[in-house]
Order: sequence, then structure tokens, then C-alpha cells
Amino acid sequence: MTGRLEAFAGRRLPARRFEAMSLVFMSPAGLLLFFLFLAPVGYSFYLGLTNLQLIGPNSVHYRFTGLFNVRAMLRDREFYHSLWVTLLFVVGSGAIGSTIAGLVLAMLIQKGARALGAVVGGVAILACTLPPVTVAVLWHATTTVDGIFPMLLGMAKSEILYRYPMTVVSVANVWWLCGLSMLMFGAALRNISHEMIEAAILERANGVQRFLRIVLPSLRPTILTSALLMSLLSFGNFTLIFLLTGGGPANATNILPLYSYMEGFTFHRLAFGAMLGNVIVLMSAVLGVLFVLISRYSARRTATARPEVEE
Repeated sequence: MTGRLEAFAGRRLPARRFEAMSLVFMSPAGLLLFFLFLAPVGYSFYLGLTNLQLIGPNSVHYRFTGLFNVRAMLRDREFYHSLWVTLLFVVGSGAIGSTIAGLVLAMLIQKGARALGAVVGGVAILACTLPPVTVAVLWHATTTVDGIFPMLLGMAKSEILYRYPMTVVSVANVWWLCGLSMLMFGAALRNISHEMIEAAILERANGVQRFLRIVLPSLRPTILTSALLMSLLSFGNFTLIFLLTGGGPANATNILPLYSYMEGFTFHRLAFGAMLGNVIVLMSAVLGVLFVLISRYSARRTATARPEVEE
């Protein structure tokens, strides 16, 4: 009897999937979701199909213009440039840079001295808890004239921030986010079976082989989750770039959120800025759906990896 109960412990028992009373309990969250997210997003999509401006006659008496802003956006060279810069920033510093930095830090902390690991981990966690304004001020001070990085590179009077703007903002984003990625990988590394590692050592597998054949496959779900989460966080990182470079020089760091802001509040084209914002919403939605799907895949993979209970 006990064996059967244990055998069924990990299985979902047949039950009704829907309860009418659940709608009552879910209604407050549903109302908040509608009024604070769905309604504003829907209104933004509508504004993107109008000729609304920040100032002028069209700021009050605006009208529906259909796909005019869509056609204007598709003809706009700066839109494609901004889209490319956004992909470089999100994928390069978010999905790849922050994930690799977090993995390296987590492995160094696991393998290194406990005191050194505590210091490095504390600094990384402190960095990811800082507000974007503080991060921007810090990196602006260290990459401009007489900053720490120009002095270390022997270019004390050089503006590294404006000579290599995309590199600087990407490194700053990695520095800001890698602490969160490090925490994720730290937890995943602790779940890897020590017996497998010890067996590989007995088989005379070197460190590279153990990493490629045991550690890396075990970390695959965490790598995917970290890459998508860092991408989502990088996608909305408007404040960092706005304060560091303002999108310049020569639009070198003009990512889509910044371009949308400039069009709406600097050039007073609110409808066109809303249309650019709608592109951001759609791209974020795709990343969000991928994040959910990969999270479910990771959960199923973890569940199927458990040894089956014998009756």
C-alpha cells in the first residue's frame, strides 16, 4: 500500500480543472491587470493609429489616420538603425554578456576561497540592487576625462564613453545585471550531483571535459532562462543609456525605448512615438512568451529527471 502511494505521489490526480468560484477570487487581480496593463496598452495601440502631437492643433483635435504611422515607420531609416542597435544591446549585453558573466562569477565563487567568494558575490549583488541613475553616474564618472578607465588605458584625457559608446553602455549593463544571473547559476550549480563529478574524476576526465559533458548540459535550462530574463531587463533599460549618452553620439546608442521617447517628447510626435512603443511591446511580449515556455520546459525536464519510484 505504501509503495502504491509513493508511486502516485508525483502524479497529478484526476480532478476538475476549473472551479467557478475561482473567478471570484481572481477578479481583483484581473481588474488590476486590465486597468493597469491591458487598457493602457490598447490605448497606446490606438494612439499609434492617429495624428496626435504633443503641441499644436493636433494635440487636442487629433483624428484616426489608419496605417499612416506604420508606413512612415517602415520608411524611416532611423527606425531600422534603432532596431539594430537595440538587438545588439539586448542580445550582446543582456542575453550573452550578463549570462556568461554570471556563470563565470558563480563558478569562481564555488571553486575559490570562501572569503574571496563572499566579497565578489557581495559586490555583484550590490551592483544589481543599485538604481539605474546611480549606475549611470558611476560609469559616466569612470569613463570620461580623468576617469579610472581612461587612466588605466593610458588615455587620461580621452572620452572613452564617447569614443566607444556602445561598448561602454553594454559593459555597464553587464556589470549591473550579472549579479542576478550569478545568483541563478549559483543555485543551479549546487544542484549538480557531486557523485557524477566524482565519477568523472575517477574516469580521469579533466576540468574542460567535466564542464562540457556534465556541468554545461545540467545548466542548459538555467542558461536559457537567464538569457531571456536578462534580455527582458535589458530591453527596458532606458534610464542607463539616456543618462550616459542620450542616444548619441550620432545615434550610436539610440535604442528603441529612447527613440520612442525622443519622437514623442522632443519632436512632439506622440502618435509616432506610440507606434514605436507598440513595437517594443510586441518584442517584449515575444520574449515573455519564450520565457514562460522555457520555464515550463525546465520544470518538465526537472520532473522527468527524477528517478521513478518502484512499487
